[in-house]
Amino acid sequence: MSTQEHQQLNKAQLDFVKAKVAAQANPWYDAYNAMLAHPLASSTRSPSPFPTVACGSGSMNPSVGCREERQDALAAYANALAWYISGNRSYATKAISFMNAWARSIRDHTDSNAPLQTGWSGASWARAAEIIRYSNAGWSSSDITTFENMLRNVYLPKIIGGSINNGNWELVMMEAAQGIAVFLNDAPSYDRAMAKFATRAPAYVYLTSDGSCPKAPPANGFTSCSQVQNFWLQYSFPENGITQETCRDFAHTGYGISSMSHIAETSKIQGTDLWTTDVGTRIRIDQPYYAGTDSVTAVCQNSRALRVEATVLHGPVPMSDHKGANRARIILEAVRLASSAEVPSLQLLIAREPNILQLELVLRILLTYLPESTEPKAYIDLLHQIACGAVHPPPQSSLRPVQHGKELSDNEVRYQVRRLHLLPLAEERDLQAGCTDLLSLFLIHRARKIDVETGSIPGVQELLEPFSNRDPYLRVWTVSNILPLRRLNYEYYPDVEDPYTLEALEHLEGRPAIDSLLARSARLGGTETIQCARDIRGVVGPWIYGESSPKRRKTHHDRRRTSFVSTTPAGQVESVEAEDFYTAWLDVHDWIVDLALRNFAAAAETLGQWDGPTDVDYDGYNDHEDLELDGSQTQTLRYAQAGLAIAYANSETTPSAFDKTSAVLRKVSQLSGLDAPPALDEIQTSSVLYVSKEYLDQLSEVHLLHNALLRPDNPVTSSTQASLSFASLVLRSCVLLQKLGNSKSCRVAAALAAFARPEEQMNELHKTLQKVPVKTRDDSAWAAVRQQILWLRDWQFQASGMGHGDGKESMGVFGKVKQMDAEVEILRALLRASCYDLAVHVYCMQDERPISKDALERTVLSVAMSFYDGASNGNRTRGGIRKASEMLAAFQSHFPQSQHFDQANALLAATHSISFYSLTLQHGVPFQPVNIRASKDPMSLIGKILEQNARSYTKLDDLIEIGRNLVGAKLGSARDPSSPTPGAATTDSSDDQEQKLHESSRRITSMAIEAALTEGDFDTAYSYIVNRLSPALPTQDPTPAPITTTDNNNNNNNDDNDDISWRAAYLAGRSSSPSPPSLRRLEQRLELLSLSLLLAPPPHLAEILHVWRAAENDLTALLARETAEDDRWNRKADHRSTNIIPGGFVPSLAETDRLANHDARARRQSSAAKAGGSGGNNNEDAAPMGLFDVARGAAKAFQKSAFPLRATAPASASGGGGGGAEKRPISMAGSEETAAAAAASERERVRKRDVVANAVTGGLASGIGWVIGAPGGGGGGGGKG
Repeated sequence: MSTQEHQQLNKAQLDFVKAKVAAQANPWYDAYNAMLAHPLASSTRSPSPFPTVACGSGSMNPSVGCREERQDALAAYANALAWYISGNRSYATKAISFMNAWARSIRDHTDSNAPLQTGWSGASWARAAEIIRYSNAGWSSSDITTFENMLRNVYLPKIIGGSINNGNWELVMMEAAQGIAVFLNDAPSYDRAMAKFATRAPAYVYLTSDGSCPKAPPANGFTSCSQVQNFWLQYSFPENGITQETCRDFAHTGYGISSMSHIAETSKIQGTDLWTTDVGTRIRIDQPYYAGTDSVTAVCQNSRALRVEATVLHGPVPMSDHKGANRARIILEAVRLASSAEVPSLQLLIAREPNILQLELVLRILLTYLPESTEPKAYIDLLHQIACGAVHPPPQSSLRPVQHGKELSDNEVRYQVRRLHLLPLAEERDLQAGCTDLLSLFLIHRARKIDVETGSIPGVQELLEPFSNRDPYLRVWTVSNILPLRRLNYEYYPDVEDPYTLEALEHLEGRPAIDSLLARSARLGGTETIQCARDIRGVVGPWIYGESSPKRRKTHHDRRRTSFVSTTPAGQVESVEAEDFYTAWLDVHDWIVDLALRNFAAAAETLGQWDGPTDVDYDGYNDHEDLELDGSQTQTLRYAQAGLAIAYANSETTPSAFDKTSAVLRKVSQLSGLDAPPALDEIQTSSVLYVSKEYLDQLSEVHLLHNALLRPDNPVTSSTQASLSFASLVLRSCVLLQKLGNSKSCRVAAALAAFARPEEQMNELHKTLQKVPVKTRDDSAWAAVRQQILWLRDWQFQASGMGHGDGKESMGVFGKVKQMDAEVEILRALLRASCYDLAVHVYCMQDERPISKDALERTVLSVAMSFYDGASNGNRTRGGIRKASEMLAAFQSHFPQSQHFDQANALLAATHSISFYSLTLQHGVPFQPVNIRASKDPMSLIGKILEQNARSYTKLDDLIEIGRNLVGAKLGSARDPSSPTPGAATTDSSDDQEQKLHESSRRITSMAIEAALTEGDFDTAYSYIVNRLSPALPTQDPTPAPITTTDNNNNNNNDDNDDISWRAAYLAGRSSSPSPPSLRRLEQRLELLSLSLLLAPPPHLAEILHVWRAAENDLTALLARETAEDDRWNRKADHRSTNIIPGGFVPSLAETDRLANHDARARRQSSAAKAGGSGGNNNEDAAPMGLFDVARGAAKAFQKSAFPLRATAPASASGGGGGGAEKRPISMAGSEETAAAAAASERERVRKRDVVANAVTGGLASGIGWVIGAPGGGGGGGGKG
């Protein structure tokens, strides 16, 4: 095998054809188009792979996948060629689909034609694969590997050993082996195939140089020329080019020559040119030889396939004398009369010449020359007389003298007699069967010839019936062959186009025979069930009689198929005859079981209408002799086993199928003599059925495998009361499961009951309860469902009356599920079906509760939360939230102290309230109730509500109530995995719970404040801060504590514990004022900023103070503008020279001067006061030593000013606020304006804004001002330390 060229196809040749087709040159172009038009290249053709291809003689009887495999292989080759020539990838894809489909499916070739079938298909597969693999067609490496494995493991072993059959077999096998070896790069296999070919090719094509006799194929073991001649079917070899199959037919000859050419061409590609060798010479001579068929026909006519050296032709008188010549003329006359069907004249001749025309000679002349179309009644009487040994002349008959051969010489007559080719009476198969009666052998051989030539089975039966009782072998042969053939072709299926032949029927054996005989009944529709039983009774039964008869067994013993029944049950002693009888009938049983896989109704009806091996219709042939064999009772039991087997083989799960299965079980009990199982609707309460634990323990999963169902030692299908009871219980389980919506076949249900693990049974129980097709709130129906589930868990539950909680191990399809676990699953189903009253009655109000109270509570809450989590709307009047609410309400009275129930109710209340708001989560995902449970911070959802719902902050009480329910649900806490409730059951004290509720209220209020500010509603935010947030202000100490570092550290926690309040106040205080600014708004902002300064931790004071000073500046500027505006209007009113008011007066010049002097003196006093205040550094509040002292100073001033937010401040605090204000100016920037205003109107009421300014400034100027770098009270030194 060449390592340089790894192809069996010549790429140059392919490219040459491709170019010719592209140029539309003929004959290539027409041939290419014809290939594309062929159905094999159709784009609609799809692969039809078979796991096992079974091909009998002539690829028929049986023919399972034979034609499909050959055509799919050719289709792959055609599409591969089309792809290479056209470049259209769809052809490559189609070729790959054929190769992949078969590579993934086929596992074996079986039956007599398996080697030939493998060779035909393998040769095409290899060629197609070569083109696709080496043309960049897109065949994946994994698929190539799978295809290689198919060729290596399925095809190559079948063909590499060669064949001793006709030459075309071995030649195509070597062609396939060579191509596969090239594709696999398997040099040893390639060399082995070429070695086989090197010896077969010379033994297939004859050359005169071979001598007078062709070469013999080595594997056949021929030792004489006569053996070779018989193998070649001819005896003279006058010319070159004759092949071993020339005188057989040209079709098979063409097969052989084609394979030889392909092998030679592939060998040339691999580097060895066989065309220049002896093999090439034989091929070149052979091909033109068959162009002229006349010469070939003449060769075959001059060399007959059989030459009989019939000593009967010679007789007791030598053929050399005159009497011998006369004897020869009599024989020639008998041959002439037989050839012309002149039976009366032949009878007269035989009567006159009994010594010459003896029994065997006459029978052979009739067999060879009497036309097969002759009516049997014309020569039956002659046969009777010949059999009796005395032939009488027919009445009123006359025979003229012998005329035939009179013109010939004695030598010529003798020569012609020697040239007669009389057929032998006996064929090898009949002799091996032990038949010695010459007439019986003649009748059988004659029947075969009539069937071949005319196909008239009624004529055959007419010939045989008068002699049926003559010989046992003839009788058996007639019953087992003619009777089935007559019924198949004439009585049962007269309109079928492909009738059976006697030759094909005789070659049937084993299981393929059963498949073939029953193929029509299984193929047709409508009344096929009746036809199956009828065909078994009337066709298969008679055939089995011949198959199992002792005489026929001699011919079939070596080729009888091996039954999968390998052992005989203990205590049974079976004879060889019974064993063969069993083997044949077991094939029928096996066929019925296989039929159940395809059409269970047909199999069940067959079992119902056929009573087993004793129910056979022999058409009256058993009137004189009992055709039955011993052991019928044993066979009946085996047939009953087949009934149980089809129950498990059935995969249908319809009520009709279960009814038929029930009928099958009743038939099994009838055949076995066992107690009949109760009706399906009575099984649940029947005490007759009982299966012991010991029986179940002996079962194995292997016993339910299809090929093990008919094993005699299979406890699942053997005909015993235990197996029948088990099948009945399994069937009832299937019926109940089907009603419950989880349909199972008997095989699956049996495996579930006997072999499934507890978790697998639990999964099936859960699936069953989920599929129950019962309406919700139907308590009576669900009560029945519960009883059915409990029976499925324990088949003895109701039958024995022992209940399900007695501690005994249960046996059923759910028998390994614990009783409490099963009840919990049932309770879940009842709750999902809204059968709350039934659930309460069963699980809460019974004296002996099926499950514990804790398990009940966990289950109810778990199901409620599952509905909660699956709800899409939080409204408790709809969907899942409604079901959860109803569920909790139904069981609430039975769990009055349950903390879990309280938590769940709180969660439902919160969810219901949230449902009235529009809420969308991130990425546009709509809110669902489960989001609350999934959130790490459920309270944050209220913030999203405030963000997405305009003015929702005005519903603060509703939001706070939502928050309180969320706290009550204990969401966001550490969860206990065993707890189904929203949060773990905790042991929080009442104080802790109140603290959490208080914190949630303050947090929600803060969110509402922020939302109000976002929407520009400052007044609402201010109101919430003033009225809703209650900060824990520090208590005023009349004796200020000394400012120390230790004191600062110790009091830090007290100042940081109100983060919500100061942040809310700060957010509101920093909000911008409307334009133009409002004095009231500025006052409120300063008030809120003052509160945040009081409560905020030190790190945030600078930021807050910065905002506060900006607001103060805005307030000061606004006050200054208002004061200036007042002064302007006052001066304008005072200095007007004209009194515009009726009755007014004009001041005199002296009065005007006096007023001017008064104003100047006031200004001087104001300036002096200012100068006096700034000149002394008498401030008691020096720079503080720490930030805590700043906050404490602010608190002191705040209390003195009677700040409005401090609702609990002492009444005397307002009085002290003024004093504080006098000691400290508000600020450096605003002191002059404030003093001027006080001088102008000393009796004016102190305004609220002044109180705020005084309080804050007085307390903070020396402390906070120092922090940010502002001057202290005197504006002088920087303070101490």
